[in-house]
Amino acid sequence: MIKFIKKLIPSTDIEAFYVTLLICLTLCFFYLSVVSPMTGMSRNFGACHDGYIQLARNIVAGNGYVFEKGGPPVLHRPPLYPLFLIPVALFPDNLQQYIIIVPQGILVGLIGMMIFKIARQLYNQNVGKIALLIFLINPWLYLNAKNPTTAILQAFLYIIFAYFTVLELFNKSGLKPLQMGLIIGVVGAGLALTHAAMLPLIVLLIGILFTTSLIKNQKKISTTVSAVLLMICLIAPWTYRNWIVFDRFIPVSGGAGLAYFNGNVHWLGIEAEPQKAGESYIDASLRVLGIEGTEQTRTQWSGFKDINLEDFANKKMIGHMKSHPILFLKKFILNAVEYYFPAFTTPFLAIKPITRSVAAEQWGLSIFHLFLWITATIGIFCCPRKGLLLFFGIIIYSAWYFPFATIIGHSLYTFGTIPFLCVISAVGIIRITNGHRAIIGRLQ
Repeated sequence: MIKFIKKLIPSTDIEAFYVTLLICLTLCFFYLSVVSPMTGMSRNFGACHDGYIQLARNIVAGNGYVFEKGGPPVLHRPPLYPLFLIPVALFPDNLQQYIIIVPQGILVGLIGMMIFKIARQLYNQNVGKIALLIFLINPWLYLNAKNPTTAILQAFLYIIFAYFTVLELFNKSGLKPLQMGLIIGVVGAGLALTHAAMLPLIVLLIGILFTTSLIKNQKKISTTVSAVLLMICLIAPWTYRNWIVFDRFIPVSGGAGLAYFNGNVHWLGIEAEPQKAGESYIDASLRVLGIEGTEQTRTQWSGFKDINLEDFANKKMIGHMKSHPILFLKKFILNAVEYYFPAFTTPFLAIKPITRSVAAEQWGLSIFHLFLWITATIGIFCCPRKGLLLFFGIIIYSAWYFPFATIIGHSLYTFGTIPFLCVISAVGIIRITNGHRAIIGRLQ
């Protein structure tokens, strides 16, 4: 048994991939075949998620980019993840929750490989092993891997995009400018087409890369230019689709206005009449906006059927930001805390959690993330330059979510930051362990 466990400890990037893939597939299959039948959890695959599997099913059925046959075209869900799910949607509905763990497990394996690779290159082999272990003990990793949500794909694309952008920034890639431009452009476009909140992140990193090239190495400008042109070419067809369907310039997707007010009504002290008992935060947002929440106005997955209502909500959002900057800042901070530590923000909620399962998950997320952040803080102090680089990667991923919606289950909005957090946390753990050993050595 000990020999088997030792074999599971990776020493190369490819071994990290296979170990992560094996563990992910095993635990996801165990959950679906043993835990789910015994507890009744996860019986309705895709019913409580964001409609991505429904979009994939309707694409396969030839119904178009809709949640249901004959329904309105969807505005607030970008296309890459539904396209990713098409091979899953080709199977019968009752098999899809088993099939999905294969492609998602492969992505998880690749994320694990990149965690090991980044930790090994920035620090050493031991940091890579511990960082990967922290990643693998995260129970929400497997909940996300078995569900049709964008968290896994988005985290994979982000870690690849950030990795190659940083390599280019510090002239460490060894690739030709056009080759790097191809990689950054393709992955950047994929990231934007997975979630619209990633678009400003991409613009920011590409802008930093371009500015650095202008100052330090103008030969590298071709990397940025080729990446930007490629991203425009890859995103433009979807932008054109939005223009034709909705008669609006929408680069990726909409839904910002409604998501903004979802966050407002979630907290006390942001809106005069926040969410009430027995009222969903979607219905509360519509009430605050003055929109009647009926089947004629909203889709099942938190979007508007009428593009004019989308425009109205966006204008109200901008007006609220300008008129209430202090309240905006308050919500930004509360959301930032709740995404990582949901159990700590209960006193500020408009409606307190009433079910044990929700409270248990919130406490689990809070404790796990608290452990990560405490050890990561120590890791940053141990090696400030590298630690702050990873910390910057965490902040620029998550900050675009803070002004908008409230906590989403299984840490969906923070999952893309977990790989970098695991690496810094591993550094902190090694520092704590070494310090403890040094103290024991002195006492002896």
